[in-house]
Amino acid sequence: MAVRDVVDENGVKWRVWSVSKSSIHPKTAAEDFLGDYAEGWLCFECDNQRRRLAHYPQNWDERPDAELIKLLKSAMVVQPRKNTPPKPGDAANP
Repeated sequence: MAVRDVVDENGVKWRVWSVSKSSIHPKTAAEDFLGDYAEGWLCFECDNQRRRLAHYPQNWDERPDAELIKLLKSAMVVQPRKNTPPKPGDAANP
């Protein structure tokens, strides 16, 4: 799974990765509430915000940073969950 870091025009560093349909828990994937996100999404996260984008380009990880920033701007802001498992690229806990 690819993980990218990009910096927006305000100097905010965002970590970007995809969540694929196969990585969604089967019980969750079977629910109707996922809507557009049922096939997965692109996740954008900085220190104080998380965003999700459904229907993202399959080759998102090969696109220039400027294009990822455009995708970021169209992504929906979501509330980060508390006590979430480690995200891709996080350092392992000792």
